[in-house]
Parts: sequence; C-alpha cells; structure tokens
Amino acid sequence: MRSPFRPALLALLLLQGACQSPENAPISAIAPLPPNSLGGALSSDAPANRLSPALSPRERLTHSLGASFLNKPWVSAPSTTHDRDGLGPLFNAHSCSACHPRAGRGMPFEHSSTESSGLLFRLTEPDPVFGAQLQTRALPGFRAEGQVSLQYSEQTVSLNDGDIIRLRRPRYQAHQRLSPRLAPRLIGLGLIDAIPQRAIAAGADPDDRDGDGISGQVAGRFGWKAEQESLKGQVAKAFVEDLGISTSLFPVSPGCEQNPLRCKAVSGGTPELSDSGLEAVVDYLSHLSVPRARLSETHAEGWRLFQKAGCAACHQAQWQTGKHNSPVLAEQTIYPFSDFLLHDLGPALADSNGAMAGEWRTAPLWALGDGPYLHDGRARTLLEAIFWHGGEASSSVSRVQRYSGSERAALVEFLHAL
Repeated sequence: MRSPFRPALLALLLLQGACQSPENAPISAIAPLPPNSLGGALSSDAPANRLSPALSPRERLTHSLGASFLNKPWVSAPSTTHDRDGLGPLFNAHSCSACHPRAGRGMPFEHSSTESSGLLFRLTEPDPVFGAQLQTRALPGFRAEGQVSLQYSEQTVSLNDGDIIRLRRPRYQAHQRLSPRLAPRLIGLGLIDAIPQRAIAAGADPDDRDGDGISGQVAGRFGWKAEQESLKGQVAKAFVEDLGISTSLFPVSPGCEQNPLRCKAVSGGTPELSDSGLEAVVDYLSHLSVPRARLSETHAEGWRLFQKAGCAACHQAQWQTGKHNSPVLAEQTIYPFSDFLLHDLGPALADSNGAMAGEWRTAPLWALGDGPYLHDGRARTLLEAIFWHGGEASSSVSRVQRYSGSERAALVEFLHAL
C-alpha cells in the first residue's frame, strides 16, 4: 500500500515539506472533500446499469451492442439462437447478469451452491482436473465439479467506548480448497482500464522501503486478486470460467476433458464468443454510468476521519486516466478510492495457507451501495468490513477502534455517500 504522503497520492499533501502521520495530521493537511463526479464524464444520476447520458444517442446505440451478450441467457448448442449458444459444458450461471444483477454486486447463497447466487469459488491451487475454478452446474451428459455448503459462526470485537461489532465467519464445506469470490459491482471499469500502468506501478512498495508498514505489489488491476491486467482479459476470463463460453483469449471451455465428443457436439463454434462480440461487451461495460456521489459539507468530518485513520494509504482517492479513443474515458480525473495494488490483509481474510493467501487487491470504494461486502460477502455492514481487515491495515483498524461512536458513524456516512 502507498503511504498517504507520497507524491503519487495527490489527495494528501505534505505540509511545508515535512511528513506527518495521519493520526496527528493538522486540519490544514487534510485534503478537500472530493467532488460528486467521482467518475469524471461518466458520472451520472442515471442507474449504474445504464449507458452514460454523456453519450450522444448515436454513441449509446453503438455502445449498446454488448448488452445482449451480457444480459441475455446463454443456451447450449446447437440452437436457433446462434449468437448466444455455446453455454457450458460446465458453468456457474446462464448469464453475466445472473451474478451481476443490474450491473451490481452479487449475493452469497444461504446454504448451498445449488442455489442461484453471485458467489463463485476459485481453487487456492489450480487442479489438473478441476482447473482454477469450481463449476457447480453442467449440461446433460456432464457432471458438475461439485457443490459447496455454507455455515456462519459469529465472533465479537469490543470497541474502546463499549460498543460491540459482531463479525460472521463463513465456513465452506467441499472436497477442494476454495477461495470464494463474490461478483463485484461493474462500476467504472473502462475508466480503471484507462489508467496508465506506470501510474499504478509508481505506488508499489513491495519491500516497504519507507518503513510505513504498507507494501503494495503490482499485479493486474481487475479481480479480487488482481489476476487480469486488462478489462478485455477480465471479461474473457469470466466468460470461459463462469459460463463455459470460449474466446480467442481462452479457447478451451472447462469440462471438455470429461467427455470430448459430447463437448464438441455442444460447442457453439471456435471461439463461441467472437472477437467482435467480446469487444462489444468490453465497450458496453466501459461506458456504463458511474453513480454520482452524494457528498456535502456534512460529510467533511467523515472524510477527515477516513484520512486520519490512514485508510487513504491504500484507498487512494484520485487518479487521472490517459489517452483513449473514447472522449468520455480519456484524460478524466476520477475518484475510485483504490491504489489497485495487492496488500496483505492478514490471516483472518486469507484464503489458503500459501505465501500470498492474505493478499487482496484494494477494492474501489466508489458507489459502494448496500452490502454484503468483502470478497465473499461475509461483512453485512461497512463497520464489519473494516474490522475484518488486518495485516497492513491493522494500524488503521486500531485507529477506527479508538474512535467514538459518533466518529465511526460519521466515517460510515461518508463511505455510504461515495
């Protein structure tokens, strides 16, 4: 994670050339409240699953071509709906919107993965049989790779003023070592894709050379573990692993080893989603509206407490996109509140026993909406999400723990207003 006082983080400035800790930062060192247009030209009061009103009618028509691939159910081949056949043979959902309703966040299932939900399961180590993700559904003639059951237990965190936060710890039962992943909101993906890579890399400090206890690592910029560098790669990966739809980037659908002849019979072509179709989906997602924030001077205290706690060290507020063919994505000042780096958040959030188990990409905070939160939806409230953090975020969590009840409420109100 980046220190909030590095030059790359424009939102937090040095005072008279001297570095000061967030805990003791004077009021004059606190950055001004961000604008409500967090998504630059894509900011809008329109729902997040609508194309930006900043586009002309002709542009909206052009960018809407990918909506069909994203929202309508895919079917198995052969089918009369050739443009959307090729589902499976193994898959997790019939459509992208099944996990991302209205371009929003998915929901965990209640008891078992046999229920429809937006919670998927990566394997902590890729398996020669199961691959990198557990597919819980299958076409006739194939076997789903398995199902997962879910139970929660509770633990409590006592705060300095006597308040108690109840955290629910999920327990998954399956034959494989799993890393659950909740489908995130599809907010500002084109803007994130347009940030120059060198700008993200400039904030990395993998060896913690400045000694601030925060050491961000560069990987990709998409996915809970930052597995994919580009939006196109992220979309193609989701198509093949979640829907069993092949693309030129990922040409082999999961499960074909089970029954190669049957797999060939249900194939929707090679690839099943054409390059033009893939580009249409990327283009559509890139131009969805970013909900306008609801910030006002009443949130200034929460913003100050956010910075005082050191949250902005990782949840970097401000970025500048680079050159882009689309004017609404090019050279925009945006506020996603993420540094897009991997950080160790401690053993409580680790998904395995490996060296990188607790490493997660800093989640953007714009348009947070209602819960659940975190990578597996365990946090029902924002305070729960905060108190699950550990590792590099431990000092920030300790500061929030020392806040009064009214201060924590102000912090949460600020986050909800983003």
